[in-house]
Amino acid sequence: MTDKNILRPLGTNRTQSSAELQVRPSPGLHRKHEASDHRTVALSKETCLFLRRGQEFTISLKFQDLTLRQEDLSKFTLITTTGPNPSKLNRTKNTFNISSLGDRKTWSARVVDCTHGTWKVSITSPADSIIGYYSLLININSEVIEDLGEFMMLFNPWCEDDQVYLYNEAERLGTESSAQPHPWHFGQFEEDIPDICFKLLSMSPRYQEDPEKHYLKRNDPIYITQEIGDMIGRWDETDRVNFMCENGRPSYALLSSVPILRLWFRDEIQPAYGHHWVFAAVLCTVLRCLGIPTRVVTNYNSAYDTDQSLQKDIYYDKNGARIHRSRNDSLWHFYVWNECWMQRRDLCKEYSGWQVLDATAQLKYSGELYCSGPAPVRAIKEGQVELNYDTKLIFSKVYTDTVVLVRDSQGLFRKAYSKIRHVGDGISTKSVGSDAQNDITLNYKYPKGSKEEHEAVERAKQLMLKYHEDTDNNSMFLSPVILSITSKNEQLYGEDISLSVIVSNVSGEEKDLELVLGAQSVHDYGITRTQFWSQKFHFHLSSGEEISVSGRMNYCTYKKELLENNLMRITALVKEPKHDHGCYALADQDVTICKPSLVIQMPKVAVQFQPITAMVALSNPLKEILNECLIRTSGKGLLHGEKIYRCKDVLPGDKLLYPLTFIPTQVGDRRLYVQLHSDKLGVINGFQGLQVLSCDVQEWSTHHWEEFHKMTEESSRDRSYDDDLLSLGIQTLDTVLFGQDVPITMKVSNHSQRKKNVSVFLFAQYLDDNGIGCPYFWKEWSELSLQANQDNTVKAQIHRLEYAVSPSETNVIRLIGLVKDVIGTQCVSKKLILLKPKVVIKMPKEALQYSLITVTVSITNPLQEKLESCVITVSGEGLIHKERSYRCDTIDLNATGHCTITFSPSQSGVRKLHVRFDCRQFRDVTSCHDVDVVQADILPVK
Repeated sequence: MTDKNILRPLGTNRTQSSAELQVRPSPGLHRKHEASDHRTVALSKETCLFLRRGQEFTISLKFQDLTLRQEDLSKFTLITTTGPNPSKLNRTKNTFNISSLGDRKTWSARVVDCTHGTWKVSITSPADSIIGYYSLLININSEVIEDLGEFMMLFNPWCEDDQVYLYNEAERLGTESSAQPHPWHFGQFEEDIPDICFKLLSMSPRYQEDPEKHYLKRNDPIYITQEIGDMIGRWDETDRVNFMCENGRPSYALLSSVPILRLWFRDEIQPAYGHHWVFAAVLCTVLRCLGIPTRVVTNYNSAYDTDQSLQKDIYYDKNGARIHRSRNDSLWHFYVWNECWMQRRDLCKEYSGWQVLDATAQLKYSGELYCSGPAPVRAIKEGQVELNYDTKLIFSKVYTDTVVLVRDSQGLFRKAYSKIRHVGDGISTKSVGSDAQNDITLNYKYPKGSKEEHEAVERAKQLMLKYHEDTDNNSMFLSPVILSITSKNEQLYGEDISLSVIVSNVSGEEKDLELVLGAQSVHDYGITRTQFWSQKFHFHLSSGEEISVSGRMNYCTYKKELLENNLMRITALVKEPKHDHGCYALADQDVTICKPSLVIQMPKVAVQFQPITAMVALSNPLKEILNECLIRTSGKGLLHGEKIYRCKDVLPGDKLLYPLTFIPTQVGDRRLYVQLHSDKLGVINGFQGLQVLSCDVQEWSTHHWEEFHKMTEESSRDRSYDDDLLSLGIQTLDTVLFGQDVPITMKVSNHSQRKKNVSVFLFAQYLDDNGIGCPYFWKEWSELSLQANQDNTVKAQIHRLEYAVSPSETNVIRLIGLVKDVIGTQCVSKKLILLKPKVVIKMPKEALQYSLITVTVSITNPLQEKLESCVITVSGEGLIHKERSYRCDTIDLNATGHCTITFSPSQSGVRKLHVRFDCRQFRDVTSCHDVDVVQADILPVK
């Protein structure tokens, strides 16, 4: 213990009232215990403990004076301080005595234990504490105030009194990595991320102007979400698109929030780091780190800048090419925001829960909060757009009507009949606990066409629009010509694209029509580039006639036109070429040009600190050579930082195979992220998850053993011995008579050319009727030293009493052997069957106290020999005064023997009769049966 951790009067030697407080890393501090209780193990470090507000944490005080009593401790005062100017008036400085009682509504401390002069004191913080760094001090007397250490306070979604309390355990936890169409590592548990998150708050212009005022608001999740969102999105709209890729790497090459935040923290300026989904991912990382449950949400066909009209006019030229009068007239292909969970104490209770928060800038920065939200999802669904915050803006993103206008030959725009691209009809997030997509559209909208939806939309329009009439636009159903694009919305990269359009004349007259097919590359934010391909068709349709038209676009036409999102918009425009006032009909379809998948093959389970190899594979679908191939890999707990590997060129139709070897250092579910860069295919992302088990085998759970055993069985089928491989085998009987000991021999072999020190483990478990392992009932382990190419034998024995009680009716035992050295682990298994006679007890379910009961015990012989020296022993409290034994006749092979016994129960209630069968071949075969004994003066109910 250093002097810094010793409490004593300033300028004097240690006195009777001096103390040692173990709050910094020391043998007496249960730092792991506190971090575990507060779910901050991944965050806490040697220099700082992370705690959650509204929850107890324990410190230890050690005094020299062993005669101190609890009453003496009440004279000491604990002090917590936080913020730029701690003060009791604004609750940034709190003083409280050590007592025997705690108080969850305010800062308090209570004694929980005292052993050999070490006092354990539990401290409770209120559930509305300010989040941030705290100093903990102790006031021993008027002259002595000692600094005991620091901790960081976070929001607590596990505390019912906290404003961010979330009742769903799985949604509270979140994950470090979330697999979406674009994989992303959020990294909220990375070592330096908490410091960066709090620095973001301190970099805010409003905080810089008045630090004390804004620090006091840090207990409010509404303020925190707005402030963090503002800091992440502080750029003018005019800069937004321009800096999408200014940092030299396209947004689609980004895989993690961590390097973005670290760059920001290092340079103290916001990096130009990409698209809206990157902003949402970074915001998710920061809010999760601070303890606010947050998830990423995607809104497909998202409207933009329509909160004043709830209508979007979409313009096309005479060839069906999209025309943009301004950047504001687009529909985003998809748009990503966040949802965070909190109580809305400023609104009615029904609006608590998930709140929309959008950190992507859309308006010029003017000193007001730049992000949108938090807006209650429930308010959006109900059309209550007047509620705080920015509910109108979010509502317009999911509810906007679209009108299609086509320019005729005279330059005038005419309304076209169109299969409307419905805004906000697909809203989704990642499912909890899996990578599956979770459709949450009904959280935002009532079913389309329902009465509730109509009422919600009308309510919103009355509140948002100055001039509004309740109208129902059905013009799309009056079109004399209907067309639809029936092509696939996903096409393979490198192949020609086949397009198919169906045109139907539903009018009562013949028509001469022109069909124009066109293609434009399109940004995620809806802005299209110049039409790079078009094809015209002319045909005559009689009334009620339908025609299918096909077009074809070759690879050479589109390969240089694609953007990094590989998105292409196909339009089909039908018009009457001889009549400017004739009908216009238009359909469009977004087509994704799918690059080849990046395949990552590796085991699903790995052992900590042992090397593992992943094979990266990619097939070249092009008729061209892939040059400048480069692989980037990363993964928390798997690799230190990002690794870069240069690969050979890939010939047309050939396959790239590249092995990646790494050593996992952190236990738990991990992901390996891989990017392949090439001159023709750009960036291709891939990821693969694996579970890393502790290097200490004895920490493994039954589930861990099951997974590792399954993995080794699968991999061993195709594996041959190499220079550093260990192997082992288990030898034992295939069948064992119940009651006999089970002898086991395990052979361990070192196939390498060097000496190895290995650990050998042997476990035994019952298998249930479905073949699933039950918890282990027996284990042994030993250490061996094996010379090069040496075999060794390990012998063990399972005593009959160790397997006597089976958790199920099964008689199958699985033995699992494992041998492990510093670089490898091998596992084998063997099943054995316990043969035992079947013991059946036949007796009444109810009996009368003191009345005679007759019981028949039947024993079935499973062997091909007689059961000799058979003895049945019965017992049961309240049924039989003391244990009784009965000799039975010899039971022939495959036969059933019977034994009848009688007794009179002496106690009422549900009683259990125990039966044990022994013979020359078997021992301790048991069974039991319940009987309800009714008091003598109460007749049994039939």
